Amino acid sequence: MNDGAESAAFSGLFRQADLGLRREIDGAAASPGVGIGPAYVVDRRRVHVLHRHIERDLVEAEIERLHEALRACRQQIEVVKSRLPHGEHRQILKAQQMILRDPDLIQRTETLIREELANAEWALTTVTDQILEVLGNADDNYFRERGSDLTYLIENVLQALLGEHGDEIDPPPGSVVVAQDLSPADTARMHRCQVAGLVTGVGGKTSHSAIMARSLQIPAVVGVDDVLAAVDAGDLIVVDAVRGRIIVRPGPEEVAHFQAERDRHLAFEQKIRKEHAFPAVSQDGLHVRVRANIAISEELDLALRHGAEGVGLYRSEYMFMNRDTLPSEEEHYRMAKHVLRRCAPYTVVFRTFDLGADKPTKLLELEEERNPAMGMRSLRLALRERDMFLAQLRGFLRAGVHGPLAIMLPLVGGVDELGAGLDAIEEARDQLATAGVAHADDIDIGVMIETPAAALTAEHFARRVDFLSIGTNDLIQYTLAIDRENEAVSYLYQPMHPAILRLIKEVAEAGARHHVPVSLCGEMAADPRYTWVLLGLGVAELSMHPSAIPVIKHIIRSSKTDDMKELAERVLKVDSASEADEMVLAAMRARFPEHLRHGCSEGEGGP
Repeated sequence: MNDGAESAAFSGLFRQADLGLRREIDGAAASPGVGIGPAYVVDRRRVHVLHRHIERDLVEAEIERLHEALRACRQQIEVVKSRLPHGEHRQILKAQQMILRDPDLIQRTETLIREELANAEWALTTVTDQILEVLGNADDNYFRERGSDLTYLIENVLQALLGEHGDEIDPPPGSVVVAQDLSPADTARMHRCQVAGLVTGVGGKTSHSAIMARSLQIPAVVGVDDVLAAVDAGDLIVVDAVRGRIIVRPGPEEVAHFQAERDRHLAFEQKIRKEHAFPAVSQDGLHVRVRANIAISEELDLALRHGAEGVGLYRSEYMFMNRDTLPSEEEHYRMAKHVLRRCAPYTVVFRTFDLGADKPTKLLELEEERNPAMGMRSLRLALRERDMFLAQLRGFLRAGVHGPLAIMLPLVGGVDELGAGLDAIEEARDQLATAGVAHADDIDIGVMIETPAAALTAEHFARRVDFLSIGTNDLIQYTLAIDRENEAVSYLYQPMHPAILRLIKEVAEAGARHHVPVSLCGEMAADPRYTWVLLGLGVAELSMHPSAIPVIKHIIRSSKTDDMKELAERVLKVDSASEADEMVLAAMRARFPEHLRHGCSEGEGGP
């Protein structure tokens, strides 16, 4: 929109704004920036549920219908997760999946279906209302907030049961989307709408609305109380996602102020985006390869537009999601071939399927585990499901003739497990050779370092593989003995903990001694606070969600190796994570305030 058109549009909105009073409402800044535009209000009413009785011989079918709807909603959440980076900000999505597996909710609903011969919709609504009444009467605000989560999720399940789909949102360009909450499907569609901002009545920085807004770089404020009562369609709104507030029906001078702040924010983004194709080379010549983490091939364009030098983590497990049959060798081959050709001449690192724990699939019979994060998952599961594993490996090896492909094994605990994984790769290669099928004979093979055991024995891995990749999301969880899905202990999830820093350094030094490159593909890689520390510790490559790449590359190009090493050495000497955080934040805020403003969530380094 040109300046004249923008002024005319805002002038009309000011005339409308005269009908109501200015109002400022606090929320939580979920995706940094400033957005200004007319409100596009999404106000959906509750699903209408009929109470009907079913025949007794249809009880089991009705229960299966319930479970199918629950699975469909969990898979819908999984699709959203597949497009997003790992890390603490995904906790709400994983928590939603856990709610949809809650045995109390499911068993009580099943009991009503069996004993009252109630249809699944009515039984689920009855049980949900009982739970909501208990949560609503709780003294603790945490439990009352869980009621909002439950209400939203059950609405989605009811829609699945009824075969209904919420009306698609279609906000005009330049508008601010205002809703009590948005579904994963809503947020996934927003990439094509070019909205100016996003405001929701519920949620925090870990809600799916916030996650998608950050991914799409849309200014967003969430958790705004009574937002639907405060905002009418067409109201002019300022989304101040730097300070965590919205201003409804602002005056002309206030709009001018925020326009200037928005323009400054956008100017910085445009500056670093213009340089997205430049390599990440420090001022003294250190070249850091910055790659993308992706889960589906459609994300490739975004990664390349943001300057990714290939793919450092392709999450192949999403080939197994939201489908009724196992992907075939041919499907793995075609997917990998497409990705390789699109990324040429850069390397693509395909992680073999990391299923289990927080990545369930209905294609496998996985037993309920008391602690799935430490159970049958990742490489352990692949070695058990050998035919499925070999089919994927054969597909990858065949695709390797079309471009530089690397295979990465996840959650490798020791050299014996690594040996079993390497044997499987050799078996897949032998099967292709025997069948006379063209395949790559010489590809790089690496491992993810995700446990303290793997980090402390990285020397042994470095002798046997071509690269190491540190997965800090699980490494932090396993090292600090905290469940990152558990909000009660999430404050203990500390990337700057002295133990984590020492383990990263241990792996980097092991790789250097054996001339094996060490990358880091956990959420830490995308956080501008940690760039100097990671590179100062000796990490040679970084892989992250695409939208973070321009900011991180710009920091590297503006830095010197000695400064990064000096900060890393100082941080290694401190005794606590809080002291390390303060030291790192002070150093990076002094040098890169705008970068932190763009790359950190509220309270994590922003103003």
